[in-house]
Amino acid sequence: MKKLLFSALLINGTVQADLMITGVVESGQTQQIIMPLVRSFQGKISEMVPEGSFVEQGDFVIRMDGSELDTTIEGKIEALDVFKASSNRDMIQLKIDHNNANLAHEKAIVDQKVAALRAQVPVNFIGELEYKERQLALKQSQKALDEAVKKLQEVAKKTQEKEQEIVLGLKQKEDELSHWQERLASLTIKATQSGYVIYSSHPWTGSKYQTGDQVQTGMEVLKVSQKEDMKVKAWVNAIDVPKIQKGQQVTVHFDALPGVSEQGTISHISSGGHDKKDWGDGLYYEIEVDMDAKVALLPGMSALIQVEGS
Repeated sequence: MKKLLFSALLINGTVQADLMITGVVESGQTQQIIMPLVRSFQGKISEMVPEGSFVEQGDFVIRMDGSELDTTIEGKIEALDVFKASSNRDMIQLKIDHNNANLAHEKAIVDQKVAALRAQVPVNFIGELEYKERQLALKQSQKALDEAVKKLQEVAKKTQEKEQEIVLGLKQKEDELSHWQERLASLTIKATQSGYVIYSSHPWTGSKYQTGDQVQTGMEVLKVSQKEDMKVKAWVNAIDVPKIQKGQQVTVHFDALPGVSEQGTISHISSGGHDKKDWGDGLYYEIEVDMDAKVALLPGMSALIQVEGS
């Protein structure tokens, strides 16, 4: 009998064991929270709500350390204050210069009018020498008036240019301050939907992020996941990827629910592999399994995907 069974196996091919893939339950309605861009491209987690907490839309979720940005913002505020003070001083001086130029202009107008009247007296009434002196005084007063007009125009132009320079400089410094304040505000993240808080794991060590950890910019720190549209996300070694395909039926088991299983369908297989240093060398591909769960599932539950006869 054993010989017959062995012969049948040789004829029909080798019996293939089921492929078992570990994963985690996740909702299709999930907010991913990514480490924002920071100057050193690596930020520190300063505060997080406890994992498993239920949060409402708008609730605080996580805050990154912003001490470096605080220092930058203080410097920008100081620079803005200095610019405002120096601009105010410059404008006061220009106002003084404009008043002085205006007074000189008004005096030059009066002097020119007086000189013009004196120059109109006929030569036979005052003598040739006096007449020539008055004509010279008229020319000098006209020259002084022209110079006063020019000076007034120069001060007015300089005042206008300074006003434009202050407007542009003020906007630039205020925009810089707003930029860094927005960067600081971006380090405090709130929930955009209601759901349960799930800490993400470091892609190299596999350990879940905690307060005080350093996280590279662009890495997922945590998720806010709802209880609707539940699915399982898992990672498959590149060696096993040829054994699965999109649309394939699988069975899903749950560590927290012994003896309970759900039927699911592989709905997504990533096009590229990623390193998972905590799982060893090699590339791993992300897959997603959709389910029409008949039991209550919570985001973050461990799951085991069984691919039969792989």
